[in-house]
Amino acid sequence: MGKTGIPNFLCLYLLILSIALGVGYSYAQNRLNELAIETWTQPINGLRLGLRIPTTNSKDSNTFQLSVLFENLGNEKLIILPESIHRNYQSRDQGTAKYVPFPGPRISPWKDAFTLLPDRKNEIKLIGMRDGDGLWILEPGTYDLSIRYIIPQDWAAAYGRDFPNSKVQLWTGSIESGKLTIKFQP
Repeated sequence: MGKTGIPNFLCLYLLILSIALGVGYSYAQNRLNELAIETWTQPINGLRLGLRIPTTNSKDSNTFQLSVLFENLGNEKLIILPESIHRNYQSRDQGTAKYVPFPGPRISPWKDAFTLLPDRKNEIKLIGMRDGDGLWILEPGTYDLSIRYIIPQDWAAAYGRDFPNSKVQLWTGSIESGKLTIKFQP
């Protein structure tokens, strides 16, 4: 191989290697997404709620992963209040799920509020068993998990008084995700 052949060969080798690694990474990401379990609601007042878990089996409550997805199917911008996301665990066997509230004042429902544009999605990733102002403690067992998102109408009136010049509306209503079955075996 001549002096110009080695650099050209090396460049070709690096190109093929980078393409192969990129395809492998893309394949791995697609496989992970295929393995994730997901459910969506029908839209209510322009908002659709989704729930995703990467695996149905969990051994450690501190590393349990859950994603709540908000999708705005309406024509207006919406204010979303993530602190109003609440889990619901229903036992399918002998295990029990217990909600333990934190002592002290309530967390503001306006904490981490965000604007969701029309035709957009936003994902809230939750790690562990914290839920609003408390914590879920699960005994070993199988559970149906769903998410409730409830914003009372009177919160919209308070938002209108506090932010009279806002052109963004607070989503109000009640919506509950479909159920996903999880196994908790520490």
